[in-house]
Amino acid sequence: MRYPGFWQRRGPLARLLWPLGWLVCAEAARRRAGATHGEPRCPTIVVGNVTVGGTGKTPVVMALVEALRQAGYRPGVISRGFGVKVGIEPVDLAEAEDPSSCGDEPWLIHRRTQVPVVVHPRRRQAADQLLARYPEVDVIVSDDGLQHHRLPRTLEWVVVDGRRGLGNGWCLPAGPLRESAQVLAEVDAVLVNGGEPDRLVPGLATDAWRVDFAPDVLVDAFDERELPVAELEGQAVLAVAGIGNPERFFAMLEAKGARVARRALDDHAAPTLSQARAWMADGRPVVMTQKDAVKWPERPTRPGQVLVVQGGIRLPDELVQATLATLAEHRSHPDGSTR
Repeated sequence: MRYPGFWQRRGPLARLLWPLGWLVCAEAARRRAGATHGEPRCPTIVVGNVTVGGTGKTPVVMALVEALRQAGYRPGVISRGFGVKVGIEPVDLAEAEDPSSCGDEPWLIHRRTQVPVVVHPRRRQAADQLLARYPEVDVIVSDDGLQHHRLPRTLEWVVVDGRRGLGNGWCLPAGPLRESAQVLAEVDAVLVNGGEPDRLVPGLATDAWRVDFAPDVLVDAFDERELPVAELEGQAVLAVAGIGNPERFFAMLEAKGARVARRALDDHAAPTLSQARAWMADGRPVVMTQKDAVKWPERPTRPGQVLVVQGGIRLPDELVQATLATLAEHRSHPDGSTR
């Protein structure tokens, strides 16, 4: 879904659509109020958002998985698998052949973290399959699913884009919200990706943290050679992004000194083979995100032709420690008496 400009302000079109947005907010509030999550069989952390469009959930999920692993846990991930048709049975990424069978984000998470990942639109079914196949998993991370109330959860994290924030503060279709921003006061943590929490979400009672995506290296898709990000300085590049917020990626490249020609695709979209070949023949390096790299349809023919920005998000230590403390309490009281 494209992010229209009128979602950032309360202009005439947004006001015209506001009654529909009010109905969406009311229905979302009704569903949340009627939710009876119960205690999960396994501690479950939902990483979601309240807006449509990219907020940076996938890097947060991967950072959380790594933090849990470093603390001695054996995490697994569940995901919806946006944009793909999953059958009756959940898809185990260990058996998936390519992103078209499971979705680009789960595929990337599995490749980067090497933890079990199971995909199904019904996330509770995905969680059951994950635990059945991988009984060693002792904590589940749900990639999205904040509004999927049938999934029991231990903690809820919400990721907010630091540039767009909450837009005009109205629900779809008048604005970008999936549900009222009041939900942010009810979740366990709010992570603002690339922005200051106090400016974007003033007066928030929930713990709020700033996180930033930091590019570590450029990976040459021709031979997997790693190059310093500093190589972008002064270089003309053709940047491709099929993510929820491509402007954030383009701005990051410009901040590193690159002269960027933009090629934005819809979120989760892959370029056609003819597009990929034309861009590779342009003469400028084609630079893309990790998410785009997993669905790039053409192998480069020479070094430096296709570069992938590889990096991640570092979670605040205080947030990690608070999360680990909650999980430790759950281990001590698995019947759920602490929540």
